[in-house]
Amino acid sequence: MPPAFARRTAYVSGAVAGAIVGLFLTVTAVTTIEGLFARGRLSPTRLGAVIPRGGLYGEHRPGSALKLGMMGDSHAVGYGVSDLDDTPGALLAMGLADAADRPVELTNVGEVGAESRDLIAQLATLDAEISDLDVVVIVVGANDVMHLARLTDALWSLSVTMRSLRQDGIDVVVATCLDLGTVQPFSQPLRFFAHWSSRLTATSQAIVVLRAGGRTVSLADTLGPLFHRDPETMFWAHDHLHPSAAGYRAAAAAMLPSVCAAAGYPRSQDTLVPHRVYSKAAGHRLAWWAFRASRRVGARLTAAEAARDAEKV
Repeated sequence: MPPAFARRTAYVSGAVAGAIVGLFLTVTAVTTIEGLFARGRLSPTRLGAVIPRGGLYGEHRPGSALKLGMMGDSHAVGYGVSDLDDTPGALLAMGLADAADRPVELTNVGEVGAESRDLIAQLATLDAEISDLDVVVIVVGANDVMHLARLTDALWSLSVTMRSLRQDGIDVVVATCLDLGTVQPFSQPLRFFAHWSSRLTATSQAIVVLRAGGRTVSLADTLGPLFHRDPETMFWAHDHLHPSAAGYRAAAAAMLPSVCAAAGYPRSQDTLVPHRVYSKAAGHRLAWWAFRASRRVGARLTAAEAARDAEKV
């Protein structure tokens, strides 16, 4: 190879490599700055102590009460609504009472700001507050994405919670992570990363839940287009992050068919409710990564159970 050609090749290769590194550093810097800016704008509005809504619904109906549990983050609590009957738990309890023609006792242990790792503590609280649950609804994942939680750790907590509930014979419906790419204060490229991270989390959650015998509802598929099309109506005006009352009603409407089916009282208008509710038209290009993460969690859980069994011997 002539020396001049070799020098020219090395120069071009160095220039390309430098451009790639420069582009990567620029995107990283812009994303970090945008993340800090968005985090400041999206800091939760102080509403005082947020107490999840529970209680008895459809008390005038005949028969013993079905017992419904609610776990998860602010989306399970219904953070931001002024009318407590617009919270997802209350909406699901009222809808289930109508479908079953029985009273429904709701116990909500969700917490604002909760991540998947908080589910284990919430489950202990739920067990202490009520027994003989029929159905548990879990809404979690958004804070795992926003707080950059390790995916396998988040899936581990969800898997442990699922196995515990299913071993007790409790049916579980998990509303998987919303598409944070629809959050308006996020600008590119942060919106792109929020979208894909949310999708990866949601797909991984679905695999873990379905393997444990639960049901899933993809809020990204069922609500994402609606929130993207009409953000002014669907998002809470105070932070543009949490759903408005209309947004919570849409979320509850998406979850209700699965909750009724899990309780054994499918509605007449829902002819067949699959265990996984999602849009088949949506691309799931992150499925390979989701399966890989779920396999690692499964292996970790199996090893932990084997260790516990060995200690009992």
